[in-house]
Amino acid sequence: MLTSKRSKLSLVLALTIVLTVTGFALKPSSPVLAADASGTTASIADILKNQQPDGGWKKDYSVTSGEWAKSTIDNKATYTEIRRLAGEYAKTKDSKYSQAAIKGINFLLNMQYSNGGWPQVYQGTGYHKHITYNDNAMINVMILLDEVGSKKGDFSFVDTALADRSKAAVVKGVSAILATQVKVNGQLTVWGQQHDSVTLQPAGARAYEVPSLCASESVGIVKFLKTRPATPQITAAIQAAENWFKQVKITGIKVVKTSDDVIVMEDPSAPPIWARFYEIGANKPIFVGRDGVVKYKLSDIDQERRTGYSWYGNWPSGLVN
Repeated sequence: MLTSKRSKLSLVLALTIVLTVTGFALKPSSPVLAADASGTTASIADILKNQQPDGGWKKDYSVTSGEWAKSTIDNKATYTEIRRLAGEYAKTKDSKYSQAAIKGINFLLNMQYSNGGWPQVYQGTGYHKHITYNDNAMINVMILLDEVGSKKGDFSFVDTALADRSKAAVVKGVSAILATQVKVNGQLTVWGQQHDSVTLQPAGARAYEVPSLCASESVGIVKFLKTRPATPQITAAIQAAENWFKQVKITGIKVVKTSDDVIVMEDPSAPPIWARFYEIGANKPIFVGRDGVVKYKLSDIDQERRTGYSWYGNWPSGLVN
């Protein structure tokens, strides 16, 4: 066994040397981010032109059919356009910008489920209709509506009725957050990447996003809850999540990115990291390729998924020691 470990270590060291000599030194892995929606870089004129009849925006303005031709909050869509329009109105006082922003805000209010959650896609099908915490979509909507409700910053132009509706939507959203926090053996843990809009249970999305506990998105949820007035339920939710983060932190390894792969290496001095997904109940890190089969080592899934997704990160490091 010792010989085997030494051989593996020698192989890793040799690989490091080769990569360094050839100019591909091992570097800390960087998060793999999905492309931002069109509205993050589009001109204000294009934002106005691409607002849909329902008041929202597509994430890719060039798509004309299918699920992604619908209004969405995925990849920063819709709430980004609203922010940019509000900012433009603050500069120009041209009412066409405030009117479009108000139409967008009303869309977000209409998009919200009666249980308080927001789907990824308005009137979507399949996993797009799940309550979606993925990439902090729902949380970013709630942050925006919280600002609208307070008439904060560029949203000072909204009327009291819209502000009050936005405040109420945030309160309902918090209720959805509390209702979707996963319990295991009666104990609160964290949240899934997305939750069924009816049962509120963790739900899958793409083949490699199976029902699980998600460290990444749960951090954004906890940070938002910390901005809310403290109640016994909110305090309990935060404490339970932070305890879970402490329980599942991983020590003794580091994740490095080579020229064409992502490798997990032993390193006793490495700071704690977390897996993105954990198996519900067992709290074991899980990794999934496009075949949808759960694996327990990153090296066991296909290279394209190893390098094309953020499987590890330090997301909770600012919340727990």
